[in-house]
Amino acid sequence: MRLNFRVMSVFTVLIITAISGCSSSKDVPQNENSAITETPSAIPEPTVTFTPEVVINSEAPCLGMPAPTAWNHVVVLMFENHHSFIGSPDMPYITKLASLCGTAPIWKDADYRVDGSVDGKYNSKPSYATLTNGLSPTDHGLIDDQYHTKTDVESIFDQILQAGKTFKVYYEGEAGGCSVLFSGAYHDPVRYYNSLAPVCDEHDVPLQDFTSDLNSGALPDFSMIIPSNDHNMHNNTLKEGDTWAQEFLKPILDSESYRQGDLALFFLWDEDSPVPNVLIAPSIVPGSIITSPDENPISHFSALRTWDELLGLSLLGDTQYAPSLLGFYNGVRP
Repeated sequence: MRLNFRVMSVFTVLIITAISGCSSSKDVPQNENSAITETPSAIPEPTVTFTPEVVINSEAPCLGMPAPTAWNHVVVLMFENHHSFIGSPDMPYITKLASLCGTAPIWKDADYRVDGSVDGKYNSKPSYATLTNGLSPTDHGLIDDQYHTKTDVESIFDQILQAGKTFKVYYEGEAGGCSVLFSGAYHDPVRYYNSLAPVCDEHDVPLQDFTSDLNSGALPDFSMIIPSNDHNMHNNTLKEGDTWAQEFLKPILDSESYRQGDLALFFLWDEDSPVPNVLIAPSIVPGSIITSPDENPISHFSALRTWDELLGLSLLGDTQYAPSLLGFYNGVRP
């Protein structure tokens, strides 16, 4: 059963009426000039008690509400990090969203192994791969941004299919699946894995499908959003990316699917440690800041570990050694 955080207003009306009885004749003198009168007790005005409605929406997306009994949806929005940062005057919406929900100010990309040691110096694709398979680039083999390079390692997408769950990668491009190129197509991680080639088109869908899936209650268990380079802060300015993020996220946070309380939202960037991030769910304590030691940093490994935990999957790759964000999503104050 989904947990619904909408609390309806309660109206309690109490009306108390007391009417005194007549006195007996032996107590009241009886004669033709006397009258027996009744004086009813005062009837109080109705008392109305209002319990304010708890409203979860884009203005108050994180309220520290009780966590759901099960997390049914994980949604990941990916942006490109070119020295963007939470608190930038060019990112007012994203900065406000982080303050309304939570963030980890020191987040490591795929340049760093799970223990905080340096694995290498990489661009985008290696980080998208680490996010989805839990291995460092030297282990999964995707060390550059070449579009056609692939790997045989297991991914979270394989895990989801094996568990009988559902996923979609929503890319900002034309319909057609994994053969469709768009600006930044090398960021689409479902295309990296040889094991997924037979089913890739089925799970790689245009971004416009996300809105219809959201509004119809048909979101898969795991969704990854891949905007084009024109919108993800790769080719556009921070301010333009901030505006795009607001236009995309606001309908999610105002949706009935989000108000159900079982949707965990991750807004992540791919690289340039410390990597910006905003962590969002109704159960998150507003204004939470998460920290970790340098030798066990919050990182892309932490994100994947938490997705596995939220979806009830086994821990993939090296994620078992990374700090988990599950408690944070379950309403624990850092």
